[in-house]
Amino acid sequence: MSLQSILAISESVSINDHKFVGQMMSRNMRITTSEILTTQPFQFGLKPMNYLLYSKNRAVLSALRVADRVTEQYLNFGTTGWLNYIAYQGDMTSGQIAATQVQTSSANKTIVLGTLPAILSTQYVVRAGDFIQIDRYAYIATADVVRGGAATVSIPVHRSLMTTVSVAVAPVIGQYGTTMSLGGTTYTGITFPVIVREYPMYSLVPMTNDSFISWSGEFLVTEEIL
Repeated sequence: MSLQSILAISESVSINDHKFVGQMMSRNMRITTSEILTTQPFQFGLKPMNYLLYSKNRAVLSALRVADRVTEQYLNFGTTGWLNYIAYQGDMTSGQIAATQVQTSSANKTIVLGTLPAILSTQYVVRAGDFIQIDRYAYIATADVVRGGAATVSIPVHRSLMTTVSVAVAPVIGQYGTTMSLGGTTYTGITFPVIVREYPMYSLVPMTNDSFISWSGEFLVTEEIL
């Protein structure tokens, strides 16, 4: 729970989910762009609050020390004060979400969702910005998608699918659904497997009979793509 503990006490979280794009400005001031197709990994900067008591957080420091910048760790936003980042915006209930299935026809930047609930055709299956996780990877819906009257709906997402769906599977949407086993544990809601790239130093600030922990900067982490 080391990095998860840092997420829980972070005073801010920076997020990079951008495409990898090159730009060039010509001498006549015309700009050209080119997109380089990559896995487009999520990157986060976790800025932990200062003034944690050292005596009560030595176990957290120990766990961080063991994982360091080598071992995969997991960020589950739904169990922290950062639920708003991945919170579901659509009209399905948690039970209805659990009954849906990602179809084998899902490919490229489209997730096809079936076994849909009997909600109104005008109600939303997802709204733009909703997170959907298949296997170990999360995707962001880029458009509102209503139930309609068909057996399935197609949900456009922000990056290419990295999992071939050979058998229909239950999705994780927002804070609902159970992930596959990640490091031997399943999680409820969207969960990112990450590696720490930059590990800030910490300082001990003395106080009576204890110390406060003060951090030199952010934990910069990147989603691990297998």
